[in-house]
Amino acid sequence: MEAAEYLDALRDRTTALLVSARTSLDAPVPSCPGWTVADLIAHIGGTWGWAAAIVNTGARASFPSVPDGLTSAGLIGWAEEQSRQVIEALGAADPDSDCWTFGLPRSRLFWFRRQALETAVHAWDAQRGVGNAEPINPELASDGIDEFLAVMLPRQVQQHPNGWTGQSIHLHRTDGAGEWMVRLGPGSVSTERVHDKSDVALRGPASSIYLWCVGRLSPTDLEVFGDPAVADRWTAKIAF
Repeated sequence: MEAAEYLDALRDRTTALLVSARTSLDAPVPSCPGWTVADLIAHIGGTWGWAAAIVNTGARASFPSVPDGLTSAGLIGWAEEQSRQVIEALGAADPDSDCWTFGLPRSRLFWFRRQALETAVHAWDAQRGVGNAEPINPELASDGIDEFLAVMLPRQVQQHPNGWTGQSIHLHRTDGAGEWMVRLGPGSVSTERVHDKSDVALRGPASSIYLWCVGRLSPTDLEVFGDPAVADRWTAKIAF
């Protein structure tokens, strides 16, 4: 996806997330155990402000705190301001310019992608808290699978190097082109965009696969072929 597409997705999912927040800040968020929509808004607002500071300076930044004593309307207003800042920062940025990141590419394009995907997942969380969650756009979700497997998953496996011993998972998107072969451990991850035999295969729309990757759906929300224990192990061990 191009930077402009990420920015459009960020704007769209920000609007969806804030609509849910205005519906009920007190609603529990089933996909984020222990959180209410207010907790989710505080988190994503901080993330938006943090990313805006990084994009503006190109350097690592501190995660901002939510001001004390905010009313419900004040919390939403604060989050809206954080979203305005990150959208404005990205809109003025050269995607190919050098920037601090925690993954590839080492440019501001990383933050276009990361903020679009972070916001899409948390918009889904908020929608699920207050009603029915709509699927993530298929192409954005497919890109999210790529990002998760290349950036997020290796970080988690490296933090727990003894958690996997060579298990393999094949992901197959059913609403467009997309297959991923993932081999886990020991201590590393390898991913290829190929069709191959694996311990377990999961099939479904891109949105469902991505939401499963990031711990929002269970294997039973997808078609599962092979050893379901491997998919269940992922669900138990991989957090986002």
